[in-house]
Amino acid sequence: MLLNLSILLGFLLLLILSISKWKVHPFIALILIALALGMSLGMGGEKTVEVLLQGFSETLRWIAIIIILGAFIGEVLQETGGAFRISNRIVKGVGEKKLPWAMGFTGYLVSIPVFVDVAYILLQPVTESLAVKSKKPVLYLGLALAAGLTVSHTLIPPTPGPMAVASLLEVDMGRMLMINLIVAACAMAGGVLFVIYFVKNTWLDYDKKLAKTTTIDDTKAAEKFTSGYLFFDILPILIPILLIGSGAFIDVAENSVIGAIFNFVSLPLIAVFFGAFIAIFQLKSADKRSTINRLVEQAILKSALVIMITGAGGSLGYVIKQSGIQNEVVTVFSAFPFLGILLPFIVAAILTISTGSITVSLVGTASMLSPIVDSLPVSAEMTAALIGCGSFCVFHANSSFFWLLNRLHEAPPNILYKTYTLQSLVMGLSGLIAVLLLMALGF
Repeated sequence: MLLNLSILLGFLLLLILSISKWKVHPFIALILIALALGMSLGMGGEKTVEVLLQGFSETLRWIAIIIILGAFIGEVLQETGGAFRISNRIVKGVGEKKLPWAMGFTGYLVSIPVFVDVAYILLQPVTESLAVKSKKPVLYLGLALAAGLTVSHTLIPPTPGPMAVASLLEVDMGRMLMINLIVAACAMAGGVLFVIYFVKNTWLDYDKKLAKTTTIDDTKAAEKFTSGYLFFDILPILIPILLIGSGAFIDVAENSVIGAIFNFVSLPLIAVFFGAFIAIFQLKSADKRSTINRLVEQAILKSALVIMITGAGGSLGYVIKQSGIQNEVVTVFSAFPFLGILLPFIVAAILTISTGSITVSLVGTASMLSPIVDSLPVSAEMTAALIGCGSFCVFHANSSFFWLLNRLHEAPPNILYKTYTLQSLVMGLSGLIAVLLLMALGF
């Protein structure tokens, strides 16, 4: 028993080192480790390849379409300026004194269909103009926005990462959404509070440049983006969440017509299809067909990496599951139950610290733990929440967003270590506390 368990742990360590230290691409590392692990556990070469391919296809059977549709919604919001309008209206509604909370909530909402880096770049003009207008450091508002963007990107379906975790762990999507919405709100609150108390006096040389060059009045581009209706901007994001989440709260008899319809539209694939269909009506281009085709192609290109890594992660998880080694892990966790509770958080945090990638952390951790999720002392949905919290704890110089902040705001790395890196630690621990409280309450 200990021999097989040692082999598994050795290969998982090798996976982490391959991605982080030796800079092997996650897709290649996951596939090679899955092949080597299967053969080392006595499955044989032909059987290992068969299991690997089966795991790849089963994982992507429905998740790939959802990821592309979610990315398409984001492309439409970018094309129409919907993300800009959402942030603008929220900020105007709360006033300047509550700007960090407004920016955090904006990020929380906008990043559900839009990738973090894209969303931040899209909202950069809003962040910088508001920083000048409110006479606050740009990082004060930028990191508040980043807090909201990060938690949604990491925890809230139909964002690609959480959808991949849901697929790998085979969770109840409605229950996962309910739990993760609460956990994400708590993690975001931790990040925003950190900004309010520890970043309010973090001035950069870039702030002086902004004060001289930023025009507070609307430019022609801003006028284009501010002409629209907030209600229609939010619908493509809100409708899929409501449809998916409603399955956890409303019980309808499956043998009735209404029940059949309700169960159909609450399926994640159909719910996100509704969001994409609604988003199409926001396009006002004269040649709408070519615009839609262009945005679909952009969504596919941006989603391809996430989809392939997710499939590779599913292959690794399936190889582990078919090896039967999860039965041996049960014995270990029965002796150390608290380790089992923290294991998803710790593994995800190690991967994030090592790789700087939320996607790799989410998919890699879910792949490792999916075969033993039933053996952990927490539910699959709580496991998903713990993975999400660990996945943004902590970011440093190997994170692409770290250097995005460095480039966009000319923020020195030593300043980002004291602000962005520490903020991610606070957010991870805030999310972990929220999960533990939910468990204490019986969730």
